[in-house]
Amino acid sequence: MIGNTNRSFLARMRRKLFNWRLNREIFEKLFPHLLREANHGYAFNSDEQMNAQTEALDVQALLDRIERQTKKLPKSYGESFRHIMHRDLCERLSLYADVAERRTKPGHIDPRFVATRAQT
Repeated sequence: MIGNTNRSFLARMRRKLFNWRLNREIFEKLFPHLLREANHGYAFNSDEQMNAQTEALDVQALLDRIERQTKKLPKSYGESFRHIMHRDLCERLSLYADVAERRTKPGHIDPRFVATRAQT
């Protein structure tokens, strides 16, 4: 019971820290940099340049390269390495997915939950 509480506490703190770091970089570094209010050392100066640089980051090719390398490792070590890598990547990507889902407007709003007039 206590171990489970500690894990859920640590998971909540990990999510909060991730969200804080992500929003800090977006709102306090990227936006001011793109608006030319501050120079935070990014290698781009516009949305178009940032998007081009993002497209140049070939994550899939990197993952494929790692997968090929793990096949050359000793069997047990390679399988363990691959398991840990996939687990870590899934945990990290799920943090991004959670933030994206929370920040996305719902596709449908149930009218039962919309206030129609102020109650006094």
